[in-house]
Amino acid sequence: MIKQLRKRHFQIWSAMLILVTSGIISATLVIPQQAKNALLQPPETSALPIVIKTMEKRDYTINLRGNAQIPAQLEWINKTALTVPTAVIYKIVPGKKDIENADLIGRIESKGTYHFDLKNDATNNFHFILYDFIHRHIIDSINFRP
Repeated sequence: MIKQLRKRHFQIWSAMLILVTSGIISATLVIPQQAKNALLQPPETSALPIVIKTMEKRDYTINLRGNAQIPAQLEWINKTALTVPTAVIYKIVPGKKDIENADLIGRIESKGTYHFDLKNDATNNFHFILYDFIHRHIIDSINFRP
């Protein structure tokens, strides 16, 4: 190698040393913070005082809560983590299993207690479906009779 090529070679390697080092440092600085272990649900609302109806299942407990004898809140208590991470709750018209016309209540994720506000309706029939929206099948059907 002639003197001019050695000089150019040294300049290129020096520049690469500075660029690679600054690239590594800047890349480590812009790494975002790791996501916290938080649920995708909105913040938990407080439970209404009166449990009107309750249903006990092996993996969860479902309560209808209210201020009087009118259910206004669905309380879902997971005893264990669900085996289906994409579970949502729908309120359906009695006798039908059509998700298209059902009201979405909320999403169930991990072990814990969830509270969902219910719309006021004239009927006291509360039929809920636990639905897996990825695999498109009904996991469980919950029927509170008047």
